[in-house]
Parts: sequence; structure tokens; C-alpha cells
Amino acid sequence: MHCVECHDGNRMILDKDKAHEGLVAYPTDEDYNFYCSECHFEQVSSYEGSLHNTQEGFFNRISLRAGFDIRDSGYEHFQDEFNDECATCHAGCGQCHVSRPKSVGGGLNWGHEFSKTPDLKTNCTACHGSRIGDEYTGLHEGVKADVHYIPNVKKCEFCHCAQEMHGCSDQDITCICDECNTKCPKCVNCHPYSQESNRYHTSHWSGDSGVTLSCQVCHSQAYRNCNGCHVGGAKLTGSSYCSFEIGRNYLKDNERYKDYDYITVRHIPIAPDTFKEWGLEELEHFESQPTWKLTIPHNIQRWTPQTKTADGAACFAACHDSEYYLREKDVYYYENANYDNKTGETGYGYSDIERELTANKDVFIPE
Repeated sequence: MHCVECHDGNRMILDKDKAHEGLVAYPTDEDYNFYCSECHFEQVSSYEGSLHNTQEGFFNRISLRAGFDIRDSGYEHFQDEFNDECATCHAGCGQCHVSRPKSVGGGLNWGHEFSKTPDLKTNCTACHGSRIGDEYTGLHEGVKADVHYIPNVKKCEFCHCAQEMHGCSDQDITCICDECNTKCPKCVNCHPYSQESNRYHTSHWSGDSGVTLSCQVCHSQAYRNCNGCHVGGAKLTGSSYCSFEIGRNYLKDNERYKDYDYITVRHIPIAPDTFKEWGLEELEHFESQPTWKLTIPHNIQRWTPQTKTADGAACFAACHDSEYYLREKDVYYYENANYDNKTGETGYGYSDIERELTANKDVFIPE
């Protein structure tokens, strides 16, 4: 197979510049059906609806808070702004199986060798690095690597199968925690008989105590949070920070997460005026979604600060009624948690903290 069969250009011309006229650097971004489907029809047909391709998670969440879909007719300006600033978080076939993603500079991984499994460092965490990658490999200060992480052995595909990455052709998945995302990994896939293995599991997993916890509530460590994010080049307002928060499960109507009363939550980078530079002064329905949202940290350990206690004490001595509980009063602390030394801005990037309180009313654990 010649280069021109995928990249176009003219291999019959010896002058480099002329030979490269019309060159297509990322063929699968242009038309993955044309280039890949002949040999990989099943994967290509399902990829069409995958989150890596559709970016539906972004559009869905923006529309919920804004009250309109930026892809609808009449909002071309917002669509253009999104394409310029946010759409780099997209992965075509080649950006996983041949090269590094464009959003991190591109470049061939293995001298143009096609790899069936993307590389953890140069592909997966190149995009999913600042939170997931750093958590998984233990790069946050004072936080251990995930117990499942064994360099060059247990990598992303140990839990995340190809079917999850490529998507499901018969399902329209709107976000990673969509209940239709049946291929998303679950702890019970590998630990099916652990529910009755000790009294802590029977108490908080089986629910003998009257409440149920997600596995991460006991077995995750501190993870990265962000407070505000603004388009137009401002990006994150302040610096990210590590914390650990337990909140009430606001996803009880989601078949996938309905069995948990309490979950781990992460503050996401959103503010009412996030899209002000695009001409959207404020998100009209900012409160429609929590800003402390379900998180599945990638830093699992058997023993964590929540489970380590003095000799003879039960784990509730470290966890129950602790600072790990997300309380309404915590909003006022986090308002100033993201001080930016350059701009002097703090917290979320806005002063109307009442909207933050309203957005998270179903997540706060009452005093």
C-alpha cells in the first residue's frame, strides 16, 4: 500500500512541496468509513455513535444548562466557537491506533505502525491525563497509584474494553455515566463474590446498615477538582486542587447507579458565565445539573484514609460525620479554594454563590 492511498498527494512528483499538495494528514478524521470500514466494518459502524466521535457528552451538558442545543439552526456562532476551542477533544481512528492525538501535538507513535491497542501514555492519558492519568499512576502528591496499575501490564484496556471505546451501534450514549453505556466497567465484573466477604461489605455494599455506598466511597483516595472554566482563552479559573468528597446519590433514577445512596463527587469546571466570551452572558439553567458530580476516581486502594483507624476501632471512626461529607457550608470554603495569583480571582469566578447552593441541593449531605 502506498502513502497516497490514504494521504492523497502525488507520489509521481519528486519535488516535496508539489508532491504534498492536497495532503491529508489525518485520513480517518476526514472519512473513517472510507479508510477503515472495508476491514473493520463492525468497529466503524459502532464508532459513529461513540462519545469519542460525537462528543455528545459536551453537547448534552451544555444544552441542559443553556436551554438550547448549540447545534440547532440559529446558533451557528456557538457551534463555530465550540469547533475552534473545544472540539479538539475528539479522537479519530488514527489518533488512537497510529499516532498521538492532534490535541496534544500529534506525531507517530511507532513509525506509522498500526497498533491494535492504543498506548496508555501516548494515547489514552495524553488526553485523559490531568485527572485520570495522574490518579492512576500515582502522580498526585501523597496519593498512591491505583492498585490495578502495574506498568506495562495492567493498562487502561484491563478495565476498558474495545467495545466501550468504539461505542455501541444500537445505543445513543449521551455521557460516560449514561445507563445505556453497558460496556462501561463495573467493580463486580472482577469482584463478583466480594459483597459478602467481610462485615464492611455486608454493611455498606449489601446494605445491611440501611445505606449503600459506591465502592469508591471507601476505596478511593483524594482526587483532582476544578472550580471554574471560561472560554475565550481564559480556560481554568485558578488552579486545580485535590480533595475527597462524599455526596448523596442524585442519580437514583439511573438504572446503572440506582443501588447507591452515597457516591464520590468531584467539582467540575463550570460557572454561570463560562461561555460569556461566546456571547452567552449566563447559563439560564445553570442549576439544572449539580456542579459536584459523580466521579469514578482511578486511584483505588484497599486501605484508604476512610478505612484506616486506630487499633480496635471500626472504619466509621474515620469516615462517619467526617470532613469527607459534602455539606452546604462547604460551598463557602470552596468559593475561595481556587485563588489565581495572576488575576486575583478566587473560587468559581463569580460571586453569586446562591446558584451553586441550588445546583447541589440534591448532593449535599444534611448536617
